[in-house]
Amino acid sequence: MSNLKLYWKHILLVLTLAYISGAAVLIVDSKKSSVKAQEEKSKIAKILNFNDRLLNFQEWVSNEEWERKNEHYNNVLKKAEEYNKQALNKGLVLVYISIGFVVLVMIVLYSSKPYFGGAFSLSVVALMLLIEGVVNPMLEVGAFKENLTVKAKVKPIETPAYHFGMDRVDNMNKELDFMVDSLDQTISDVTDAVHEKSQVVQNKLNGISAITKNIPFYGNNITEKINSISSFVDPLTEITHPLNSKLFQLKSLKDGMLDSLKSVSDLYAQETYGIDKVFQGRTYFYYQNKGVFDIIGILVEAKNYIVAVCIGLFSFIIPCIKLSASLLLLLFPSFATKKTQGILGFISKWSMADVFVVGAFLSYLSFSNMSPGVDVEANVVFGLFFFLAYVVISIFLGSILKKSICESNEIKDSKI
Repeated sequence: MSNLKLYWKHILLVLTLAYISGAAVLIVDSKKSSVKAQEEKSKIAKILNFNDRLLNFQEWVSNEEWERKNEHYNNVLKKAEEYNKQALNKGLVLVYISIGFVVLVMIVLYSSKPYFGGAFSLSVVALMLLIEGVVNPMLEVGAFKENLTVKAKVKPIETPAYHFGMDRVDNMNKELDFMVDSLDQTISDVTDAVHEKSQVVQNKLNGISAITKNIPFYGNNITEKINSISSFVDPLTEITHPLNSKLFQLKSLKDGMLDSLKSVSDLYAQETYGIDKVFQGRTYFYYQNKGVFDIIGILVEAKNYIVAVCIGLFSFIIPCIKLSASLLLLLFPSFATKKTQGILGFISKWSMADVFVVGAFLSYLSFSNMSPGVDVEANVVFGLFFFLAYVVISIFLGSILKKSICESNEIKDSKI
């Protein structure tokens, strides 16, 4: 026990360096695993992305594309869970060695400086837990729809294509009417011309027939021949008249067919056609898995520098300054004047760690209870629990620090 009192500084230095080294390794390893988990989780939203699924023709016509994506999704999710488990295990080891560090320091200093040992060990542990909390993701937020159903149904009469088709039919009807009318007029003109010419021919034949009757011997035969030719000319005037009637019948038939077509089209145009397409599994609209530093990086990229600085200042820089100042007062009690304690108290007031944690939980609760028409998922990731552990330790650290300063003053006075 006397050796502990004599060499406690050396033992404390060794324990602290060993703890910080081990904690740093665990923090780095957990960060690597959590980054891999984030990368895998971000793939999930890409695999089951809203636009990709709805605009993928293969998903509409076949289940093979969904089966392929679902298999890929499960593999990625499994990898993400493995990496996340690795990161969490590293964090748990950090918790265990932190507890062991506090216990060993208390054993070394319990008989001489118990409050100093408690304040010092908790300050170092709080600093490591703070770093572990801010470098790892804290919140996981996603918006998705389970078994998204798209009602791909329509009435033809409500589509521009239907009205375009009806306009084309009307135009075609007008063009056919114009063609038939033009042909009818042409035939009528030809008929009238034939009729006029046949009349002229008949008149000439009749005149010739009247002359040939007076020819001796052969007059009657010639007259009969001429009359037969005249009788043949008469039907020519009637050849084109049936064509006009046929055209009229054809036009009537065409009008009847078009009217029937329009009536049938109007009947089916009122019907609803299509399918209710169900996209199996989850369809993601949004997904984020972020920590403090990730949020700061996003804000900087978006040029929201003031918000980024405030978050970095209140959630990391000021807590680090506060813990460093606490360690400084513990290691060098001569600096523990009322002025320095006042400065430390002022810094503590500006520490927004507790407010940040409350805000994070409120964000989690409010986002979970939103109902924007899709399923919303908000999960607390292990980084937030380490940050919360730092907050809890920092709350108790203030009172222990004061007792440690009083303890140092008492030891100093007893030596005098």
